[in-house]
Amino acid sequence: MKTIILFATLSSLVCLGCTNRRQQFQPEATPDKDLTIIGGGDTVTSILVSSADKDTIIYDTPECCLWYVQDLPDAYKDKPVSMWAERPVYWENVQAINVFVANPTSDFLTFGRGWILEQWNGTEWAMAKTKTDISWEDDAFGKGKAPLLYCFRFPVGRNYHLPKGKYRICKPFHTGKEKIELNAEFEIK
Repeated sequence: MKTIILFATLSSLVCLGCTNRRQQFQPEATPDKDLTIIGGGDTVTSILVSSADKDTIIYDTPECCLWYVQDLPDAYKDKPVSMWAERPVYWENVQAINVFVANPTSDFLTFGRGWILEQWNGTEWAMAKTKTDISWEDDAFGKGKAPLLYCFRFPVGRNYHLPKGKYRICKPFHTGKEKIELNAEFEIK
């Protein structure tokens, strides 16, 4: 009996000693390893390590690069279905570009994984140079609701070489009645 009490006491002391010695060493963030610390001084803190080529965004539908969907703001309700990039100009080596799609109609949109990046060559739009072979199955995803504002986050830097120039992301959508090809133009300077 004394052995059990002694063992329980020693185990408790070891556990208390370990919990009072929280990790005091925090590795320094360097360009190749950025640290994101989530939590506060009086709570348990978790560390999320991410590098420049990783996207830590939580996607609504990751297969389609769909970041989030929200009810359509009033400013877009009298316009046609449209798509645009978050910024008109991006920097070289940009990794991801946010693209918005406004659907003011009562027909909900379906869309697949497919999207392409085209570059203006001075006379016409041509497929941008890819880093690897790329192909997507064009299946159908949708929210079953309209009107909506969609935000897609396309990993352009992972899939394409992006020298300075004029680009557009092309993505097909479908309503119950028709196929809609949408484009979002931007520049890299």
